[in-house]
Amino acid sequence: MAKAYFVNASPTDVKVTLNTGAQNPVAAVSVNLDGTAVIGPTWAAEISARPSPDVFGGDGHQNEVLFVSGQKAKTRRYQIESTVSTVLDLYFFMFEDTIVGEDATGESKDITITLIEQRDG
Repeated sequence: MAKAYFVNASPTDVKVTLNTGAQNPVAAVSVNLDGTAVIGPTWAAEISARPSPDVFGGDGHQNEVLFVSGQKAKTRRYQIESTVSTVLDLYFFMFEDTIVGEDATGESKDITITLIEQRDG
């Protein structure tokens, strides 16, 4: 079964909530000792035909993602919709000021990410 990976690409610890599910902590991005690789900690959710708590709904359904940055005291709410086949993994890279997404083939054209609300601490 395919997964939606939420990758923390920011230098702060964050929490991600998918479709009113649990708050899932994701550590800050880091760099290995010799500086040759960036490590983006990840939380993964199953992809299904319909959204539910902690499950990403494919087939053009609307998903709600709540992104909370503890250090920066920011909370953002996004609506994410994907018409990508539910057999392909999805990757969402979470930065302090935006989220970008692509599928397992590297395409982003069938993924729509809309910022709905932003609150700064």
